[in-house]
Amino acid sequence: NATYSYGHRNPQGIAWDSTGQLWSTEHGPSGTQTGYDELNRIEKGGNYGWPTIKGDQAKEGLITPVLNSGADDTWAPAGLAYYRGLLIFSGLRGESIYSTAVTDGKVGTLTNYLRKKYGRIRAVVAGPDGSLYITTSNTDGRGSAKPGDDKIIKIKF
Repeated sequence: NATYSYGHRNPQGIAWDSTGQLWSTEHGPSGTQTGYDELNRIEKGGNYGWPTIKGDQAKEGLITPVLNSGADDTWAPAGLAYYRGLLIFSGLRGESIYSTAVTDGKVGTLTNYLRKKYGRIRAVVAGPDGSLYITTSNTDGRGSAKPGDDKIIKIKF
């Protein structure tokens, strides 16, 4: 076994895009300093700087995330999938799925969907039938469980 990259905070999801580029979602700090959740473009041997940098901070030798939630928002990202030219990840605390177009290793604007519709969303997977599947995570003591939770939900995206 060999270390591929390091300096990660709490990686939750990984996915490869159509070019073979690896991406990762990561939780930011816990406790009173929430926020700064990340989407990272992973480079072999790269140091992602935890705990030295967060958000848009930069320091020589460390890789700044391509997207972050900023200080005032918390996605608590979990699963990550590459789907039809998009990176799509789930949000536990954000109670959404988030997407951004990816082209030539660069991402576009982040959009969220299903905000607060299903509660905490843990996993997102591209299915072999062309649909997107998500799972909820509301019965773990951190969400507001509703009758029938937790669920696997098929989405036409």
